[in-house]
Amino acid sequence: MITTAIALLTLGGQRLPDNPSFDYSGLPQLRTVEKVEIQFHNVTLQVGLVKEGYVDVSTTTLYKNKTNQAVKATLIVPRRRVGDANSGQPAFDVTATWDSKPLPLIPASDRGYSEIVGKAVKYSSDLSAKVRLAPGATIALRINYQVPIGKSGYEQKQRVAGYLFDGDKTIGQVNIAYKYNEQTVFRLPEMHPNLGWQTGDKGSYVREDNYWPDNQMTYLTFYPGGF
Repeated sequence: MITTAIALLTLGGQRLPDNPSFDYSGLPQLRTVEKVEIQFHNVTLQVGLVKEGYVDVSTTTLYKNKTNQAVKATLIVPRRRVGDANSGQPAFDVTATWDSKPLPLIPASDRGYSEIVGKAVKYSSDLSAKVRLAPGATIALRINYQVPIGKSGYEQKQRVAGYLFDGDKTIGQVNIAYKYNEQTVFRLPEMHPNLGWQTGDKGSYVREDNYWPDNQMTYLTFYPGGF
């Protein structure tokens, strides 16, 4: 495994590699005052496997309405970018289904948001939708999107891909899988943060039970195949 000493910046308490430039999404947030549980969240990031130079992400989130009444809520899907002052707002496509039916997503606000984070700029142009959970219902939300593999480090020769966990509800079970191969990744990637990843030539995996998503970025850094 390659170990590289690099300067780090902080994003919501989570350290990121120096000189980052990448798009990412994260755990969808269901905004409601009613009692709705997140039973599990599975996310798979295929790094360079579906399309060279891109990360293909698929997620499944299972919600349980614990009340005996219908619940209406606003769903927020993060759409983020970390880059320099000229990067602009992220605009990658996100598709979703709610209870196996297509779920149209619209911008959560008329204009995006940006803030300076160390020497980088964090951009947000989140998406939203209105959803409904019948009394006692268990609903699956499925999301898919594709973003370019990011760059970081000295002269941005390092590659990076990430996924954000933020929200206000404990998740019963979280499964995270970063998949790759030797054509994409030179030796083994470095996984962040230290969650007890199982890392091999084909991927890195971790499972967390009763996980609290406290604005934590999971990500891998690596040098491209043939480096």
